[in-house]
Amino acid sequence: MDQALLERYQQAYKDLDLFPLVEPEDIERFRVDYGLPVMVRLKREIEASQKDGKFIFAGHRGCGKSTLLKRLAIEVQPNHSVVFFSIADLIEMSGITHVNILYAIALKLLSQATKQRIPVAEDIKQDLLGWNTTERTQTSSQATTGELGLGLDNILNLFTAKLQQEKSFRDELEKTFEKRISDLVGKCDRLAAAIQTATKKPVLVIIDDLDKLDLPLVEDIYRNNIKSLFSPRFRVVFTIPVSAVQEPQVMGALNSEGVVRPHLFPVAKFFPKADCHNPEAEPVAKTFDVFLKVLSKRLPDELVL
Repeated sequence: MDQALLERYQQAYKDLDLFPLVEPEDIERFRVDYGLPVMVRLKREIEASQKDGKFIFAGHRGCGKSTLLKRLAIEVQPNHSVVFFSIADLIEMSGITHVNILYAIALKLLSQATKQRIPVAEDIKQDLLGWNTTERTQTSSQATTGELGLGLDNILNLFTAKLQQEKSFRDELEKTFEKRISDLVGKCDRLAAAIQTATKKPVLVIIDDLDKLDLPLVEDIYRNNIKSLFSPRFRVVFTIPVSAVQEPQVMGALNSEGVVRPHLFPVAKFFPKADCHNPEAEPVAKTFDVFLKVLSKRLPDELVL
């Protein structure tokens, strides 16, 4: 096999990997319409909800939730100020709590305001970035200058990195804000209000990858701390593992906060359940057609022997 052909096979192998389509170039190259009815229902519910509506999205791992949520973020952009992020990019999955989820939301809102040069009150920046004893001196001198430029960007990047990588940082964050949840939520609300005032659009936060949490963490976050998590006065889309939908106590907590039914993203199946052991069964035409479209986007015809 010549080197050029080998490289094409290697690229096709990489393209067949199950990665979320969130970058514009990946969306352009690989996206295939799938699961649109679920997205349309979620979009309609968001648009019809009150300004502080909360929404739950669930599905099996690898079924395409991240890709669909990114598409949702793009489609609601004309009428919302959208903040879309993966919690896995901000916090070690085993260390996620309702406190650092809310803090992550605050950092992302502050980052969005910074990028759009939206004025933010100094006390918000000081409370969110000046609480940590090891960073307080540096942060106090930079975060209170009133500048929304490179200095604050660097501080946000520093805190984001520490949130993801340093357990000691997360522990101190927990101690600082655990008894001050209402203050933290208040900062989130004020940031959202500043963004909404400047953009004339309601804020929508979409948090991906919370569905990758282990069930004990899901129960602690969504059952024991649901009121705190749902207290911000702007719209938020949360994800949960599909297994949590079967947990009565988790669903009871969600129901108590107005979430009647999570939006479930279906898994495509080639054969009906009744025919799964039938060697003569015909595949479901619609599912098979989607699969062929996925292959055609990622595997060039000339490589198929």
